[in-house]
Amino acid sequence: MPIFQERLQALLPDLYLLEDLTGDLHTLLQLIGMTLDELQVAIAGLPALASVADCSPEFLPYLAALVGVAYDPTVDPTPQRRAIHEAIERYRRIGTLSALRRDLVALGWLGQIIETHRFVLRLNTRATLNRQKLPGARYNLGIYGVTGVDPDDDAIHEILDRHQPAGTLRWTEENL
Repeated sequence: MPIFQERLQALLPDLYLLEDLTGDLHTLLQLIGMTLDELQVAIAGLPALASVADCSPEFLPYLAALVGVAYDPTVDPTPQRRAIHEAIERYRRIGTLSALRRDLVALGWLGQIIETHRFVLRLNTRATLNRQKLPGARYNLGIYGVTGVDPDDDAIHEILDRHQPAGTLRWTEENL
């Protein structure tokens, strides 16, 4: 639908349109209007390029590279679309215990995740200073502990490393 072709003519004063005896101005406005209409259609299609479900298969390698998924152009794109979508959801939850548990269970892990903040050890319990509710230094063993981990299982340790929040410690039974 030519929106800009009509709009450009409506923006000009009638004098210019009446004085256009050769039709050159009308032709120029049509060319510019068609170009702007094509540009508007292209801009309207940009959100579909970033949508894993809607984009053309030729854009899937770029989306896969953005989220760190290996893309194979020789394989059917449908399962690869699902892998890209799942990677996005996984990155949204990375570092959470539910995501850690999900990834470990997918490998066949049968253990327990212990949230160590529930077992905080308070030392140096001096008198209350500035009305602090928990005086003294607080120590724990990190953010979480994982039991039932085979020390030689590199896949599980890779998952543990991926889910470990920056600057925190994790421990397994082998570290105790």
